[in-house]
Amino acid sequence: MKTMTRRLGTRMLLAASISLLGCSSSGQPSSETQEEKMGHLGLPLVTQGASGVVYRLRDATFSISRYGYLSSGGAGGGGPTEVVTVSSETDPDAATISVSLEEGSYYVQLLPGWHFEKQTPSGYETVEATLLSGELQFVYVSRQSTSFAEYQFGLGEREIWLNGELNIGVVVYEHPSEVGFGGGAGFGGVAGFSGVAGGGGFAAGSPPVPGTAGGFP
Repeated sequence: MKTMTRRLGTRMLLAASISLLGCSSSGQPSSETQEEKMGHLGLPLVTQGASGVVYRLRDATFSISRYGYLSSGGAGGGGPTEVVTVSSETDPDAATISVSLEEGSYYVQLLPGWHFEKQTPSGYETVEATLLSGELQFVYVSRQSTSFAEYQFGLGEREIWLNGELNIGVVVYEHPSEVGFGGGAGFGGVAGFSGVAGGGGFAAGSPPVPGTAGGFP
């Protein structure tokens, strides 16, 4: 009887140990599960212009951080997060920087110090370029696929791409009827006039009402 009890107790203890081991292993995500959540972020470094000339981005440093944070130090709240920094100079001949990241939303920031080069028969030479898109890009990395963060550049100085023109002109009215006055609130035809003759005003498209606070007598 004692032998049977010992055997039964041993079996129960062994079964309990196996059960605990099973719970422990199932509670931890497997490496395969983590890999399934991973995707890739591509940062193109080489492009071709409409003329067929090949250009490449050099001395470019990209800072990559999860959504809600900036590389400058945790902007967005929630505490610090891991920041991945990559450089075009790790492999200067690479056409794209590829980074393996867990699925999610990310900020990609192009840091100062970059320059552009164009390919010539004698090699690459530096050309002036202007960043047309924002230095901070938002991108969503999907699992088991490659997402791209692309920056836009224009060849030449900033003045060529970013400057516009402001024309300052004048308008002359020869008679109040050309503007249109009325007894409503505000001066509709000419911005900035109100409260004429005791708090009335003028409204565009309405004729003046003589003898009222909002019109000419």
